[in-house]
Amino acid sequence: MTCFLRRNSSIITLLLLASIALAACNFPGFRVTPTPDVFATSAAATVAMRLTLAALGTQLPPPAQPTTPPPPPQPTTPTPTETGLSPTPTNTPTITVTETPCDRASFVKDVTIPDGTNFAPGENFTKTWRLKNTGSCTWTSGYSLIFDHGDSMGGPASKQLTTGTVATGQTVDVSVDLTAPNASGTYKGYWKLRNPSGVVFGIGSSGDVAFYVEIDVVQPTATIELNHIIAECGSVRSDGSVLSVKNVGDTTGDVSSQAFVSFDISGIPSNATITKVVTDFSPHDMLGDPFGDLGCLDLFKQDYGALDAGDYFGGVPSGRLIRWCSSGHLSSAITDNDMITALQSKVGTNRFQLRLQFQTALTADAEADMVRLAGPGKHLKLTVTYYTP
Repeated sequence: MTCFLRRNSSIITLLLLASIALAACNFPGFRVTPTPDVFATSAAATVAMRLTLAALGTQLPPPAQPTTPPPPPQPTTPTPTETGLSPTPTNTPTITVTETPCDRASFVKDVTIPDGTNFAPGENFTKTWRLKNTGSCTWTSGYSLIFDHGDSMGGPASKQLTTGTVATGQTVDVSVDLTAPNASGTYKGYWKLRNPSGVVFGIGSSGDVAFYVEIDVVQPTATIELNHIIAECGSVRSDGSVLSVKNVGDTTGDVSSQAFVSFDISGIPSNATITKVVTDFSPHDMLGDPFGDLGCLDLFKQDYGALDAGDYFGGVPSGRLIRWCSSGHLSSAITDNDMITALQSKVGTNRFQLRLQFQTALTADAEADMVRLAGPGKHLKLTVTYYTP
């Protein structure tokens, strides 16, 4: 009981001292206006509380341990709205407006005279193109068709358009009268248009391309069929024998035979130009197997006059014009440029003569391997096409 009174008395004493101290702060004349110190006031209150609790025998919990403060927030990239900045502009394609030129044309088609049309020397013709006005200006009668370069073919230097007005997007047929040159060949003339101010223009995206006319000048041709002259034809054998039959190959006595054929060409004009020769030696029959045993049959040019033993060719021949390697091949008509050259060299004379012989002169087999050309009533033929100036 005594202890209890003593403990309470101590507590009461402490409380009284604290009250007196607090009251002293309110006495008149004792006014100090300290700078508020939140942390000091808090510490004093804590001390007073601990003394009170100590008197009562009560423990305060230990002060809280400081903890690591959380990391500061990372700055974020502000959006355009937050910063007030305008968004980055995107690339906008640039649109270029191209003004249509005043004078432009495009080619539509050839109304007359397609490229490569044949004409006789000096023949007159009219060339017509269809053009389209692709410019922004209307064509009038003040516009002209003009020759630009190439072969003029007797055309004018310029020709006024007489088709009325041609508005943008409309087509018009433009014509010019021309004459084919006198010499054979291919001719090409280029043309353009000219406006009333003298500005020349054509077709194409840039308006500087000329349109053109192209022709081929060919001479009028004639065709003549030549038959062999029976009395001037025959065969000559390696033993000197001369026969009237046109046999080529070898005999049962292993004698080689060559055939000779003559054509009368006096009907071809001396100033003719040969353009085509068709050789038809199809009328024939055979003994044995001449193509199998003797090889191919060759044709050569040879001037022999009256046929005799000296016309047999015993060497290695050259200058072959035609080669047949089977009976079927010999039965076909053949067109060959070498025959044109050979016959052209004889134009202006009366005869064109030929020799036929196999690659192998003979085979020592005591068998007849023979081609017999154009028997009685049959003809070997040359069909000749030519022109004259």
